[in-house]
Amino acid sequence: MNFETRMIPSMKNATYNHIVVAKDDDQIVGYAYSNISPKEAYSNEFATFFNLSSVSRKNVGCLSQFYIKEGYRQYGIGSILFNMSMKWLKQFDDVEDFFIFVSNGNQNALEFYKRKGFSISHDILDGFITVLRNNKESENIYS
Repeated sequence: MNFETRMIPSMKNATYNHIVVAKDDDQIVGYAYSNISPKEAYSNEFATFFNLSSVSRKNVGCLSQFYIKEGYRQYGIGSILFNMSMKWLKQFDDVEDFFIFVSNGNQNALEFYKRKGFSISHDILDGFITVLRNNKESENIYS
């Protein structure tokens, strides 16, 4: 999974895209990419990322990619990017389900998202990806 196979298809399939970037002077030290997409965009030849019938609305929100450079972690940058992304995602009245996909072995990210109110939904691709989910009505979606 790289820029051409992950980011470009995500951006093309999305109805709306949002990227926030953290910089230290001119150096990018982190980013968060989110999108609003039709739920059907998450069922393709690669995988079905969640049970489409479990989502009542046409669109879903996804915090699709999130990265903080080593050495810049544990300073709150991730929380700021996360909060900015969730604020953007929550502005869409026609979206009530939010998803995050975490690669196997990324326990720090998994725990981070759980602290932010997301819950593990299920695994896909034989456990390679853990799907986390939250609903707009959840109280602790970004804090």
